[in-house]
Amino acid sequence: MEQITRFFTSHEDWLMQRILDHAKRQGYTAYTSTLLEAWRISVAGLTEALVRAVERHGLDGPEFTPDDTFRDDPASAFAVEQSRKHRARGITLAMFLGLFKYYRRAYLALIDEKAQGAIDPEWISPCRAFTELFFDRVAIALSVDWVEAGDEAEHLAELQTRNRDLTTEKNMFLTLFESLDTPVFLLDHDLNASIMNLAAARLIGLAQEPGQVYYGQARAHGTPDFVGTGISLRDRLPWLASELGRLCPLEPGQRACRFDASGETADGMRHFSVAVSHMDDVSGKFSHSIVSLEDITGRMDMERQLAREHERATHYLDIVGSIVVALDTAGRISLINRAGCTTLGYKESELLGQDWIDLIIPDEQRDESRDYLYCMFSGDADTDAEHTNYVTTRSGDHRLITWKNQLLTDESGAPAGVLSSGTDITEQRAAEQALSQKELWLRNTFVALGEAVFILTPDARILDANPAARAMFQMTDEELAGASVELLHASHENFLEFEQRKKAAFEAGVQANFEFTMRRKDGDIFPTEHSVSRITCDDGTLLGTVSVVRDISSRKWAEQKLRQSEEKFRRIFETIEDGYIVTDMNGVIQMVNPATCAHLGYAESELVGQSMASLYADDNERARFVMALDATGAARGHQLTAKHKDGSRITVEASAHLVRDETGRAVAKEGTFRDITQRIEADRLLREREKQYRALFENNHSIMLLMDPRTGRIVDANPAAVHFYGYPADTLRSMPFSDINAQDETAIFKEMVDSRREKRSYFIHRHRLADGDIRDVEVYSGPIMVQGNQLLYSVIHDITERVRLEREMKRLATTDSLTGAANRHEFFRLAELELRRAMRYGHSLAVLMLDIDYFKSINDTHGHQTGDAVLKALSALVRTTLRDTDIFGRLGGEEFAAVLPETDLAGGVLVADRLRRELGALKVRLRDIEVMFTVSIGLTETRKSERLIDDAINRADEAMYKAKRMGRNRVESN
Repeated sequence: MEQITRFFTSHEDWLMQRILDHAKRQGYTAYTSTLLEAWRISVAGLTEALVRAVERHGLDGPEFTPDDTFRDDPASAFAVEQSRKHRARGITLAMFLGLFKYYRRAYLALIDEKAQGAIDPEWISPCRAFTELFFDRVAIALSVDWVEAGDEAEHLAELQTRNRDLTTEKNMFLTLFESLDTPVFLLDHDLNASIMNLAAARLIGLAQEPGQVYYGQARAHGTPDFVGTGISLRDRLPWLASELGRLCPLEPGQRACRFDASGETADGMRHFSVAVSHMDDVSGKFSHSIVSLEDITGRMDMERQLAREHERATHYLDIVGSIVVALDTAGRISLINRAGCTTLGYKESELLGQDWIDLIIPDEQRDESRDYLYCMFSGDADTDAEHTNYVTTRSGDHRLITWKNQLLTDESGAPAGVLSSGTDITEQRAAEQALSQKELWLRNTFVALGEAVFILTPDARILDANPAARAMFQMTDEELAGASVELLHASHENFLEFEQRKKAAFEAGVQANFEFTMRRKDGDIFPTEHSVSRITCDDGTLLGTVSVVRDISSRKWAEQKLRQSEEKFRRIFETIEDGYIVTDMNGVIQMVNPATCAHLGYAESELVGQSMASLYADDNERARFVMALDATGAARGHQLTAKHKDGSRITVEASAHLVRDETGRAVAKEGTFRDITQRIEADRLLREREKQYRALFENNHSIMLLMDPRTGRIVDANPAAVHFYGYPADTLRSMPFSDINAQDETAIFKEMVDSRREKRSYFIHRHRLADGDIRDVEVYSGPIMVQGNQLLYSVIHDITERVRLEREMKRLATTDSLTGAANRHEFFRLAELELRRAMRYGHSLAVLMLDIDYFKSINDTHGHQTGDAVLKALSALVRTTLRDTDIFGRLGGEEFAAVLPETDLAGGVLVADRLRRELGALKVRLRDIEVMFTVSIGLTETRKSERLIDDAINRADEAMYKAKRMGRNRVESN
């Protein structure tokens, strides 16, 4: 009976389509809906009654007797319900019985065409006979109830009640339609109005009161009575009719469109946003279009005012030497000043409206930038803090910009955008990083890992510490070995808090990463960053922990100094670090910013009124600069020597332009400058250091490479690299790095993501030698400046043998040696992870248990070697059939289990049944022996309250044993 129930309920869509096809051919859709879903209620109700009749009477069915009342069985109950429902709608008995004949034909056709394979063969004929009997009973009960329903007067009363309900419903929708503030027209293909609401009538100067249009009471300008039909839009609103014909013709098949239009109305010239959509023709009786008009006159006036304000603000911002950019809430550029366009190499028209992150931010920083914007708009970002990132210019160069950001809000306080002021610090940062990278290069040459690493016992005692750890805490091996790690903490309370946070992270199943203060041997308390990982054996027993400690004192000091130096809510002119000076046409200073006073050592009162000539150290430089400014109206990027108040000289990079009035006459001069003295000195020191580091590079025994990240080519390699890779030195120093890289882009990207997630300072790659040999390598890389070019410096270690041993150990620890499936420990570990993921995201998760039927008989009859062959064949077929994301393992003997992510119970049943069929057809051959076998499978779906995979495994196991009890070679769910 369960097969028959499932058969009918699973084919409801098929029945609906077949009945609708009959109704269309015979003309019944003139009185009913043509939508497929409109037939679901009747089909579902009929199927439910049929199923209940099967459950009550079996396939024999109730016969007809002289005393039958046709009331107390499922078929009769359904017929009575349908009789009363369709009488109330005014349907005649003849019409209903005629359509019901096609219901009967569809259900019988379903059995004839679809029952094979879905119902046991011996049940198909009884099922068809029962269905015929069921429809006969429904037809008789329907006719009986219809006849007993009463006389014509009672039927007329039912229709009157129904008519009053329809009138009430019509008035409700008419009131809603008339109450809309937006003008709405219902037009035919010739743009004649079939109906319009009060707002539309007032727009064309007709109706003044609700209901006048619909009920035909309006009379305007001597015209005849108007009832909402026949009015031509071409006569009343010719400008709208013209735009409809040009931009959105009301043709069949066109669903909707929107455009803006302007024209004369009863209220004068107005601007509208026009929306056009075609009515969904549910019954095939209507083919009109709905036109609605939103008055946007006020909005357009506001937009014009905003445009004027934007033009004025743009002029003010163009005189600032720093980059000023404004973004809307979607991250598009709504404003950028001249300095921003110059730095990025674009015209303003090329930038406005573009996505700032997609166009300007380098690929590797886009996610971080999007997160920062999200935090800004959600109020979680510190707007007082500076934000630094790279931008990509039109030429492809990367420039480093430090930003100060301010959230913009609308009148309601909601975020409207971000205003940012940026300073280009590329050259300054390059000089600073060049020196620090050279020092880092030297340190990495002598020490492979510069971070402190401790290996600890489960009770937090130190087993081992690397040289960096000994140096960081100023202690010897003897002092650290066997000591409690509490020795390194600032206090006992500090140690207890550290252990609690570490324990909480481990219990949550995540790596323990946090910042903490520690203590050196001399008592110095300093900030550190910790990354703590568990060391466990195969059975999950904790062997100890690995703690990586980074000294972040310098970073914290820099962050503290930066916070101390920031000033809240400064105006844009006061936040820029460049000097800013305005003079009259004779060079007399009129205004300076605080940065100018700081650079030159003067107070503002000492500079205003003085001649610019007094600030130049070289008159010839001044003459060339002024000549360039007067000749073209602007002078950019000039390197000049200025005099400090104390008599010293500083080198500056200056730009200036003429300020003109509305007639174009030059009335003043304004310019900016920045002190580049330190940058020039840093360049000189950099050249000296490069000579020193070259000798260290050539004479080192570690493998070292320098690569140009822009071209992807190796530009230098030390003798150790030449020896390792086996290429001639000249060849290696000019070949593409891809020639020695043995991995595809996907594998490289995955390793970069893993390294970042694990907070490693190195990457693990595979390199190809000249003889074709592939080696596993550990690569420590970082950027470095060489002769003004930013290169990538890498120190490489050959770890091939170590990787081979690690892979072999992992394979032996996680795989069943006979079948190749996951072993019991690995299966439960992966299954627990998948359960947590499913619980976290609310996804479905199916679990099945599989056991070979009569496996002991196979071993006893054919021997254990044949039994092993059966286990191997089963494992191979199941792993081939399941998805890569599914988890499959051997729990012991002939018992296997699988976890199916993103799969509910119904989907799991399909997978389990497919496995059962394919395994049942599998033939295992060993020498002259051929063995076939079947399996019993138990299935369950995890529950929201479950926290352990064992609960689901136990339910699946119970279902599997139920399958065995019910005859084996079957699937049962729990």
